[in-house]
Amino acid sequence: MNDFLLVQMVSAERLKSGHELKMTVLSELKNSLAGVSGEQRTATLLKRELDLSGDFMLLSDVVIPYKDGSVQIDLLLIHASCVCVLEVKNMIGEFYFDSVNFQFHRVIDGRREGMRNPEAQLHRAVKACSGFLNVPVDGVIVLTSRSSKVVDAPKLYPVVSLDYLPFHLEKLVEGPQLFDVEKLTSKLKKLPPQDISKSWLARHQISFNSLRLGVTCPTCRTCSLIWRDRKWHCEICDFHSRDAHEVTLQEFALMFGGELDTRLAYQLLGVENKYVLYRLLEKSAPKSQTRGKRRIIENRQLLRDYFSRVYR
Repeated sequence: MNDFLLVQMVSAERLKSGHELKMTVLSELKNSLAGVSGEQRTATLLKRELDLSGDFMLLSDVVIPYKDGSVQIDLLLIHASCVCVLEVKNMIGEFYFDSVNFQFHRVIDGRREGMRNPEAQLHRAVKACSGFLNVPVDGVIVLTSRSSKVVDAPKLYPVVSLDYLPFHLEKLVEGPQLFDVEKLTSKLKKLPPQDISKSWLARHQISFNSLRLGVTCPTCRTCSLIWRDRKWHCEICDFHSRDAHEVTLQEFALMFGGELDTRLAYQLLGVENKYVLYRLLEKSAPKSQTRGKRRIIENRQLLRDYFSRVYR
């Protein structure tokens, strides 16, 4: 669960119901979750069944700089005989690749839906990877759902089902050894982290003021808790906790950075008493060297654990 997916989860949960892009964010999160599920299934299958001679590396969620931006690669196989980008699609329906205009649509339940062209996405990723590593790169579109059917195939790259993928990759590596696996892998791992979350937040006009504030009840997930008798209480489901605010602090740090203005902290946690606020922030967001500022101690795993329970 990377930071970009976490940002989508926090946004979907905290965007005010009247926000004009609320439904768009929910739809994008649904697609992202489906994509992650397909990528995980693909990686699990390959680790279990892929039978290649010699050393190889299977990297997931690789972000490579490209032109003025970056390209995200679902899965990347690095072998001495080939480098291959895997564009994983967890979709159902009948697929039509237009090899003249390079457009793409699917038909599902009799409806035609235009979508981003997986072949164009893959081609961009292959070009970025080849340019960065300075080696020839192959590509393949992987369909993880058995409820998918290719009617018109793409022109530039093969499309294979998940079940057949190990055999396809095993054929690719039958050629001569050309690359140093360790060297190529090391070059990729030295890339600085690419934060695509900020541009996504800006595009969707998500700011502090567009969010539902307060400490979210992890059971109801749509209401804020009340601090009473040294505990957080939910007046709807009777949930109570002493440290539920820790998730809220991590959500803020993920979305807006680790520096928290004390004045915003009152709004964020929904408390008015300064002594209560200071006690709540004492361990997780201690005072910084700047007056009136707090520094939230990063703990992404807390968010991953929280949203793993929400989206299990």
